[in-house]
Amino acid sequence: MTTNNLLKKIKLSRISKDWTQEKMAKKLSVSIPTYSRFERGSTKIKYAFLQKVCAELDINLTAPNYEINNDNSLAILEENEAVYDSPSLKQKTTKFSVSEKDLNDLINLLEKQQEISRLLLKKIRSLHV
Repeated sequence: MTTNNLLKKIKLSRISKDWTQEKMAKKLSVSIPTYSRFERGSTKIKYAFLQKVCAELDINLTAPNYEINNDNSLAILEENEAVYDSPSLKQKTTKFSVSEKDLNDLINLLEKQQEISRLLLKKIRSLHV
């Protein structure tokens, strides 16, 4: 899993929970711009922060594609890199990958669904006032 795919998985998980970046920022005690930069991948990822994000979103970080650098930042190994010590373990592992286009389409669809939900909720609230 590349860094970009991990960040898309985080965004997808956040959207599927119907959480905004603002809500995530509050949960993580960071500013909205800080969280936004993290999710876009425009800032260096610290493992401790990534653990908090993944804990909030119920994302498992124990996959063998992650490695901690000496400065405690996260290195994400590319899908084609060898990440196993044992060749027999590698043979038993099945990888599933989603195309970049499919992932982007799903994220866009969920963002549209989230916006529709917000509009419906606003309309319902206005009817009950």
